[in-house]
Amino acid sequence: MRRIPSSLFLLAACLFASSASAASEPAEVAPEATAATASELFVVIYRPGPAWQTGRPMNEQGLLPHGRYMRGLLDAGSLFAGGGFVGSDGGMAVLRAADLEAARAMVSVDPAVTSGIFVAEVEHWRPRFQSPEPLPRRASGS
Repeated sequence: MRRIPSSLFLLAACLFASSASAASEPAEVAPEATAATASELFVVIYRPGPAWQTGRPMNEQGLLPHGRYMRGLLDAGSLFAGGGFVGSDGGMAVLRAADLEAARAMVSVDPAVTSGIFVAEVEHWRPRFQSPEPLPRRASGS
């Protein structure tokens, strides 16, 4: 079993650059993304997919629909945290869902995945350790 380094959770506080500009627009969210039934956590690792444009920064990859979708998941209570990696392509998200099938269903309709810009791996996650402090806020300008 592969382990996901805990340092990735610090990176989760940074939002994708394109999702920041998508905050004001409504998003269509998967029907499975209901906070009322979400009791488990899932880590999603996003990596460049077949439609990724090599050599172009993430904010030029056409991720606006993905940002809208993630905002919709956040508003629905299904996204705990998400964002792009600093210094490498891709990102991660921590989702709340009832089970692995529901989490995979949410990711399967993510516009970045359906378009092939990203491929995503979903892992069921039960944190053994956690800080009582909230995730740090995103620094302005980043």
